[in-house]
Amino acid sequence: MVEIDQSLLEAAGVTLSIFLIIVLIRKKWKLYQVLFLAILVLAVSNSNTPGDNLQILYASLTSPTAFYLVSMVVAITMLGHLHQQIGAMEKLVENLKFLIRDPRALIMIFPAAISLFSTVPGGAIISAPMVEEAGKDLKMPPLELAMSNMVYRHLVVLIYPFNAGLILASGITGISIAQYLGFTVPVVVVVFIMAAFLLLRRYPAKDQMVAPEEGSANGREALLGLVGAASPYLVAIVLGIAFGVYFPLALLAGIAIAFFINLPSVDKTGALRERAKIFLRGLNWPLALSILSIVIYKDFMLEAESIHQATYFLLDQGLPLIIVVVALPFITGFITGNNTASLGIALPVMMPLLGPEMLTVRYLGLIYVCSYAGYLGSPVHLCTYVTNDYFKTSLYALIKQVNIFGIVTMLAAFAMAVFY
Repeated sequence: MVEIDQSLLEAAGVTLSIFLIIVLIRKKWKLYQVLFLAILVLAVSNSNTPGDNLQILYASLTSPTAFYLVSMVVAITMLGHLHQQIGAMEKLVENLKFLIRDPRALIMIFPAAISLFSTVPGGAIISAPMVEEAGKDLKMPPLELAMSNMVYRHLVVLIYPFNAGLILASGITGISIAQYLGFTVPVVVVVFIMAAFLLLRRYPAKDQMVAPEEGSANGREALLGLVGAASPYLVAIVLGIAFGVYFPLALLAGIAIAFFINLPSVDKTGALRERAKIFLRGLNWPLALSILSIVIYKDFMLEAESIHQATYFLLDQGLPLIIVVVALPFITGFITGNNTASLGIALPVMMPLLGPEMLTVRYLGLIYVCSYAGYLGSPVHLCTYVTNDYFKTSLYALIKQVNIFGIVTMLAAFAMAVFY
């Protein structure tokens, strides 16, 4: 009888922890604050002694996974802040506008570029004016402009090696970022092409060739300027993926390069000191604490036997495992509007159920994409609100259209999992 009572208590604790995450995030609590309460609930409701729980906590805090994830997120946010403040982002956009004159291409590239080189929450508001400007010649209606801003921004983030959700998924599952990209890149290519056809097929290219006197010299300068502005990220990506350098070290190389971009010709020492201050101000403690809290929550969740029992019961009743693999991450992403939180809930629940033979990128990549699809179309997704506010569209219409693309992305990921 005691075992039954303990099992019920543990199941109640797991359920309550997930409920707290979903509800309190919607109430604008910080993720690390929510997870602190969720971890406390799990610790109180499990069958461990206080000493056992302290051991789990210590093991989580000192684990290689925790170090990897926190160091990655801290480095990326600080690099992103420095990159923006020194004007490298502005230079990148200016060079893109010079090199690419087709407004249809710019409508795709501007939100994609901003998403790669900006760490601002709700960063779709940065690319919205660029998308609007590029869409003037095409006379695109506001809803299509808003959709372009949302879709192209977030499709590229899905395959960005420094996306916090991808880093988290890789760190927790042990599947490398390169393996995840091998799964997700074909998915994004398919959806990207479909989006281009659906959103831009009615708009012809505009003939905006550069005059001969502006020739290739300026073009070369713009290309070099573009590569120079993006070089901190390009170097880190090449080192981390192509050469297998430990990603936190690869990011250090990118950070070092960022200190010398657009460096003034006079008083370089003073400029470097100012950049060091800017770099330190980019430290995002709430995000770092949130990532660390997810690792701890994951370890406590893995201790909960009731999850396994409940899911095995559903599977015994005939519920296909693949439905759980697809539905759970999508639902948590949709409800929380936070990809990191969604993966923090879904992965610890799903990993014990898959078994060693299924802990591959075929299933874990599907979980990652489905979580992202739910987050993309969530009613509490910040980018949706800022985009809607800028373009003055119907919020319902925008959410509906974005969710169509989210579902298409899930279907493409499911097809990829079948044939992978």
